Amino acid sequence: MRREQSGSYMILASACRLPDLKWQPRLTITRLASPATLSKSQAFPGLSPLFETSKSATQFALDLGRQLTRERSSRLTV
Repeated sequence: MRREQSGSYMILASACRLPDLKWQPRLTITRLASPATLSKSQAFPGLSPLFETSKSATQFALDLGRQLTRERSSRLTV
C-alpha cells in the first residue's frame, strides 16, 4: 500500500490478488478537508490492466492517481 499527498488530495494505492493469481490495482482519492469543504473520498474499482506483481499494480494505481489529481480529470468527482 502506498499513500501520497498531491495538492489538496490524498492518494491511496494498493493491489488486490485475484483468483487467477493476477494483481488488480486499487485506487482511492480523498479530497482533504479545508475550512470551506469537508473531506470526501472516491474509489476507482475494477481498474485494468491486471499485473503479475502487487508492486507493479500498486505503482500503476499511484501513477493514475497522480495523473488524475494533476490534470483535475473529469473522472475525479471529489
